[in-house]
Amino acid sequence: MEEKEKKYVFKTEGEREVAVCIAIQKLGKASINEISDKIEKWKGKLTEKQISKCCENLRMRDLLSIDLSEKENGISVKRYLMKKIKLAIPEVAQIKDLVDDESIIPLKDELDRSKKTRKKGLKTFDYYKVEVAFEVDGDIQGFIPNDKGDLIHYRKDKEIIFYQYHFKNWLRANLPLINRTASSIGDIMFSDGKVLLNGKETSTVERYITNIESGFSSSRGTGGRGTRKAEVLPETATIITFFSFPREFINPEKIQKAFDVICENGISFGGNHKLSTGRLVNPKVNVIQNSLWDEG
Repeated sequence: MEEKEKKYVFKTEGEREVAVCIAIQKLGKASINEISDKIEKWKGKLTEKQISKCCENLRMRDLLSIDLSEKENGISVKRYLMKKIKLAIPEVAQIKDLVDDESIIPLKDELDRSKKTRKKGLKTFDYYKVEVAFEVDGDIQGFIPNDKGDLIHYRKDKEIIFYQYHFKNWLRANLPLINRTASSIGDIMFSDGKVLLNGKETSTVERYITNIESGFSSSRGTGGRGTRKAEVLPETATIITFFSFPREFINPEKIQKAFDVICENGISFGGNHKLSTGRLVNPKVNVIQNSLWDEG
């Protein structure tokens, strides 16, 4: 009977963290399954639960970041990347040979340092919640066709609303303005937004569109181009929503400045179409909850 190949069992949490970091660096960025496969290829043994725990602990200590840009079957896949330590890792056949290799010493030092920092009480991934009220500038147009084919805004109980993904798409595109990567959008939590018309009514504009955008059939002389009516918000309107940010991402004392920069310099709040020229301006940011989790 052929003897079953033995897997190296990591003795401590520190060894498990070293193995996970090495696997991620070798892969560039990796999901939990990909990390597991790499460690198993190196004849190591870690469960997906152990890997997941290591990754989240390392992320809380600011050693890993998350990338959600790639999708499988339409669903974003969470992949981890190294943020600080870059190593020249030698080629080996077994993970146990790497755990004690001299090339890993800088990684071990950084892991120890990050643990000490955390023990001093630094809450590196503590969320706080803000309410943001935006004013409207320009034409923020509707997204969905009604029975006449006009593009109107979403409504709930007759009130105009915007969904979480509207704010998520807008903020993702503007994050580089505050020196944050678009992939870090996965660390932010969003809420639906409501619209206060402040005594005014919505109006209607005509949009110039092509058959590609609208579904119009091509016809002689027009090339399938035409116009379509769209509902727009009055410039007196206010849009109110909520965001929850980790302190690691941006400090609460700087969150007003961050929205000021984005609203002054960012792209339009265009929703699903590119012809909307409306922008969110003059943000008023109010921290309404200093921590989503109170350890009591």
